[in-house]
Amino acid sequence: MRKTKALAALTFMMGTIFLAAPAAYASDSQEVQKLTMWSNDQHDQAVFEEKIQKFNETIGKEKGIEVEYTVYGSDYYSTLDVAVSAGEGPDIYKCNKIGNYAEAGYIMAWDEEEGFSPLIDRFGEYNAPGYGEFGGKTYSVPVRVTTYGLACNKEIFEENGLELPETWDEMEEAARIITDNGNGQIYGYALAMGYGSYNYFYVNLPNAASVGDEYFDHTTGRYNFASLSGFFEHLQTFIDDGSMFPGYETMDGDTARAQFSAGNIAMIGVMSSDVTTFKNQFPCDFEWEMIYYPVQDADNRYKEPVGVSMSYVANSKAQKEGYADKVAEFMNYLYSDEVAAATSNAELDISILGDAVTGGSEKTDMDTNWQKFSDMDAYCIKYPTPDNNLAIEGDTYQNVYDKILTGLITDVDAALQDLDERYNAALDEAVESGKLNREDYMDPDMAEKMTWTK
Repeated sequence: MRKTKALAALTFMMGTIFLAAPAAYASDSQEVQKLTMWSNDQHDQAVFEEKIQKFNETIGKEKGIEVEYTVYGSDYYSTLDVAVSAGEGPDIYKCNKIGNYAEAGYIMAWDEEEGFSPLIDRFGEYNAPGYGEFGGKTYSVPVRVTTYGLACNKEIFEENGLELPETWDEMEEAARIITDNGNGQIYGYALAMGYGSYNYFYVNLPNAASVGDEYFDHTTGRYNFASLSGFFEHLQTFIDDGSMFPGYETMDGDTARAQFSAGNIAMIGVMSSDVTTFKNQFPCDFEWEMIYYPVQDADNRYKEPVGVSMSYVANSKAQKEGYADKVAEFMNYLYSDEVAAATSNAELDISILGDAVTGGSEKTDMDTNWQKFSDMDAYCIKYPTPDNNLAIEGDTYQNVYDKILTGLITDVDAALQDLDERYNAALDEAVESGKLNREDYMDPDMAEKMTWTK
């Protein structure tokens, strides 16, 4: 696809990283269809570049397809909006507005091209409205997840004669002892509230391992923020006894990682991507271990729910101009076991299919923390929540969490009850108006899926 001068200028201003795969050549009698692919995934760009080059030199060469891959920085989605709305979007791209783009006719429904059927069939059980489905059609499929846990500095625990915690009480006690012995230098825990998604990864999802679901109950189809009451009491303990690292209210994720790698924090929340982070960006000179976040009652642990990562869509132009089959050919390769295993072996991405894809890896030196992050038996692929389709009056739950944890709200139970009332009222209104279907966010098998069996 030819980029216009206007788009080229925009791309330059946005500071993109351009990764063009080497040209592939079909036979003289076969016309080559050039496909453009955009992403903001800088972490795995080297693996994708290698695999796309291989595609161009093998399958692509045989079938007349050449893929050109471009990776953008933090301005990716604003750049994409400008290009797509101008009719200059790429053929394949990461998308965070599937519903909006589908309604506008920017992207094609995969159900309308036979070549996408294998992907719909294989990944369909993990799909849902709010992920890759919209209006009863499939526009994308979820293929990978980001998992999370608690990173523990084993050296600090050993120096204090402590075992890694399994319960909230044990975690609180360990944090207090470590802080008391830390002489104002070492603290037990850090909650980096400056990280925009702290409420999702380090409040909502860890709490679910103790209560069996998120703040939105996927079994009943109702909001249940009240289920977080105990978890906020748990977090308040760190704040009250001084074992929370100072400045947690504004600390961002990288600052927390840097302080952890410097040996100043014993425990912080981490994501699967941090296995690489602690090797390259913030290397640790001590042994650290990821544990699944402790639970309220050790005899009643549930799996930890995880949402799917954003995935790729296909430009409707491919369908209109008759090369959707070429896009489908490449997408089947992109979502193949070969590519998934390559990113897993590089300790970068976790396939949503778990051991079915990566279990046969021949890599012998896989990081043990990466193995735990990749163990999908410990996690539950959850349905999305209807939050983004609701008109909430007053503070969002994120605002309320902030106020609770900074002391602006002291009656936590009342605040959570108010959230339930306001969110459920907005949900009922959206259902009654036909804006959303409650059943799209309900999962009758949620309790079974969350059952801890390890």
